[in-house]
Order: sequence, then structure tokens, then C-alpha cells
Amino acid sequence: KTAFLNGDLAEELWMRQPPGYSNGDPSQACRLLKSVYGLKQAPRCWYEKLAAELGKLGYEPSASDPALFVKRGSDGSIDVLLYVDDV
Repeated sequence: KTAFLNGDLAEELWMRQPPGYSNGDPSQACRLLKSVYGLKQAPRCWYEKLAAELGKLGYEPSASDPALFVKRGSDGSIDVLLYVDDV
């Protein structure tokens, strides 16, 4: 449910204070350090973070499908296919 909230943003983004969090000063805003659900960059940020972590474990993304990660060894291979539904 919260996969997209784990992505790190590369650019500087600001947003209005969310309802219930406002301190009454409409001129103040929140700087985002992590991706937020609904943000256009959220799926990409999450994918980049997951790909980096899988890369540390020896998995490589397939050239034909970037959602398929493959780890090959002397005794066979392990395939990880990712599917994230935003609905």
C-alpha cells in the first residue's frame, strides 16, 4: 500500500500544507524529501530505489523488460518480475 512513499526525490519539490496540518499561515509550504502518493515522479523514484537495492543483491534488469530482474548463478537463475498497480 505504501511502496511509492519509499522513493527518494532527486529534485526539490514543494507543496501546500495538507488539510489538518496547516498552522494557519497560507504563505508557508512543505518541502518534500520523499515521494508522495499521487506525485507524477513517485513510481519512477520507487523503481530507482528498488532497482538499486536489487542491484546490490546481484540482480540485473532485463533489456527487454525493465520490470524483470534476473540473477544468474552457476546452479541456475532467479527471476523477479515486478508489478505495481496504482489503482
